[in-house]
Amino acid sequence: MEALGVNLRQTEDDRPKAASADAPLAGKTILFTGTLAQMGRKEAQLKAEAAGAKILAAVSSNLNILVVGEEAGSKLKKAQALGTVEIWTEARFLEEVGG
Repeated sequence: MEALGVNLRQTEDDRPKAASADAPLAGKTILFTGTLAQMGRKEAQLKAEAAGAKILAAVSSNLNILVVGEEAGSKLKKAQALGTVEIWTEARFLEEVGG
């Protein structure tokens, strides 16, 4: 595969980003739903990881924060039903991570 140009070596971008214990979202789990206005989903996830959060793929009892954009749907309803998930707007998320 290398002969065909595929890089098989891990690069710095491939490694998980280490966040300090005092990072704004250290130890928190986060999930994004709906359409974000100020950034794409991938950029938001990278910001969250840099701030110490772990990204989850679905709403569960392990979720701490759900960031909601426009037209948030079933994930928002599930999080509200759980009653233990903090619901943040995109603006609040950016305030918290310093973005």
